[in-house]
Amino acid sequence: MNPISAYFDVNASFGNPAGGVPEFPTCASRLAHMDRLGISRALVWNVEARQHHSLSANRRLLDEIASTPGAQGRIVPELVVSGLITYEQDGIRKLVDQMQEGNTRALRFVNVFGLLSLVQCEPVIRAVLHLNPFIVVGGDETSTQDILDFTAIFPDVPLILSDLSWVKGIGTFDLMRRRQNVLMENSVWHSWGGVSLAVKHFGPERVLFGTGCRSHNGAAMSALARADITDAQREMIAHGNLDRLTGLKAPPAMGTASKSNGLWQRCLSGESLGVDMVDAHGHVGPSAGFVLEHQDEHAQIANLLEAMDGLGQRTMIISGLQALLGSAIDGNRQLSTLLKPHADRFLGYLAFNPYYAEGLTPHLDTWFANPQWVGFKILCDYWKIKVTDPRFEPMWEYANAHRLPILMHSWENTWDSPAMAREIVQKYPDLSLLVGHSGGTNGGRREAEALAAEFPNVFLEWCGSFCSTRLWEETLKTVPASQVVYGTDAAGHDIYWELGRLLSIDVGDEVLGPILGQNMRRILARRR
Repeated sequence: MNPISAYFDVNASFGNPAGGVPEFPTCASRLAHMDRLGISRALVWNVEARQHHSLSANRRLLDEIASTPGAQGRIVPELVVSGLITYEQDGIRKLVDQMQEGNTRALRFVNVFGLLSLVQCEPVIRAVLHLNPFIVVGGDETSTQDILDFTAIFPDVPLILSDLSWVKGIGTFDLMRRRQNVLMENSVWHSWGGVSLAVKHFGPERVLFGTGCRSHNGAAMSALARADITDAQREMIAHGNLDRLTGLKAPPAMGTASKSNGLWQRCLSGESLGVDMVDAHGHVGPSAGFVLEHQDEHAQIANLLEAMDGLGQRTMIISGLQALLGSAIDGNRQLSTLLKPHADRFLGYLAFNPYYAEGLTPHLDTWFANPQWVGFKILCDYWKIKVTDPRFEPMWEYANAHRLPILMHSWENTWDSPAMAREIVQKYPDLSLLVGHSGGTNGGRREAEALAAEFPNVFLEWCGSFCSTRLWEETLKTVPASQVVYGTDAAGHDIYWELGRLLSIDVGDEVLGPILGQNMRRILARRR
C-alpha cells in the first residue's frame, strides 16, 4: 500500500450558525484543521445557511474565502441552493453569478426548518445545468422519495449523500443501486469494511472522501488509507473523483501534517503501530442492522485477526451478539467455543442479561474458571432494563469480589445513562466500570466525565463516542488519560475508522499509548 498523495474533502464547512457553538467559525480555522491533518483541499459551505437565507450565506462564504490568506485554491466554495431562489427577484441570476465568481460547480442542499425539498429546486438546477453542477446533501436533510424523484428528473446531475452513519447504511446502498447518479462520501461511514464494500458493489468512482464533524478528526482518512482496495481506487476516492466533478486540476500533494506524531503517521502509511494495543470493546456475530459482507462469526474472527496483525495489536476483548441479542446462556457458550482456538488473541466478556440471571448466576465460578473470560458486558437500553435493576446485583457483587471489569453500554437515556451508575461504583469500588461509548451524546459524555472524575474505578471507553461533538481534547482536561480505554465496536464498526479518530486528536503519543493498551492491561491485571 502506497500513502495517499492528496486528500480533497467533499464534506467541510465553516460559519456561525444561529443555534449552537460553531466548530469552525472562520475560513482560517478550517484551514488550520486541514493543515493539522494533512488535507490538501476542501469543498466548504457556510453552516449559517441552516437557518439563514441561502444566497446571503453564500455571499459571506465567497467574501471570506477571498479575504483569507492561503484559502484560494484550497477552499472551494460549495454554494447552498434552495427552491426559494426561483421566486426571489433575480435569485437564479445571483446564483449563476456566485457560481462563476467562485469558479465552482458544487451546490449544497439544506432543508431549512424542514420546509424544503430537492424537487423544489428543479427550476434552479435547470437554469444552471450549463455550469455542470453537482449537489451534496446530508443524509438527514431529505427523504428517500425526494432523492428518487430528483435523480429521475436529473439523471446526469451527480447527487452526493453525506454524513452517513450505519443507520443510513441499507438506505444508502439501496439508493445507489436504484440510481446511478447517487454517490456517497465516507466521513461517518464507520461500518466494518464500509469503503471496500461500497467499492465492490458500486465502483470507486461513486465513493468520495469527506471529514464532516470536527470531533471526528482523521477517522475517514484512516478508514480510506487502510481500506482493502487498490492504490488506484484509493487515489480516486481521496481526490480523483472530486477533481473530475469540480473540473479542477489535481490538488497539490499534501505536505507534512502538523499532527505529526508517529502513531498517526504510521496509521496512514499502513504500518504496524509498534505499541501494545488492547481493544476493550469488540463483538462477533450476525447483525440485523449493519451492512456487513461477513455475518458469519468464523469469517469475522479471521478478518479481525488480519486487521490486528497489520496494526501489531495483540489482544481484543469480545462479547457475542448471539448472547447479547438472544439467549445469553446459549450465546455465551457459543462464544466460548468460537474463542477457544484463539485464546492467545481474544478474551471474552460474559453477557449478563438479567432475564437469564437464574441460568447464569449459579455458574459464574464455572464460567470464570476459564481465564479467557475476563469480565461482563451489559446492554441495558437494548434490553429495556435499567442499570439500577436489582437483578444485576449478583454481577456487581461477583465483579467486585474478583476485581473484574464490566463494559456497560451507555447513552443519554433512562436505561444506562452514566450518572445512573454513580451509587453502583461507590458501593463496589473494586470493580472497574468501563463506560461504553463514553456516554454517547454530549449530555452523556459530560455525565461520563463527571463520574470518572469522582471515581477512580470508572473508565471512559472510546468507540461510538463520535456521536458527541465534544472534543476529546476537552474531555482529557477533565478525565486523566489513565482513565480512558481504547475500543472499536468491531466487527460492527470499522477498526481503522475508530482508530484513526483516536490517533488524530491533538495530543501526543505519550497520551495515546496508555489509552491504546496499557490502561486495559492494568485493569485486567487486578483480577483475583
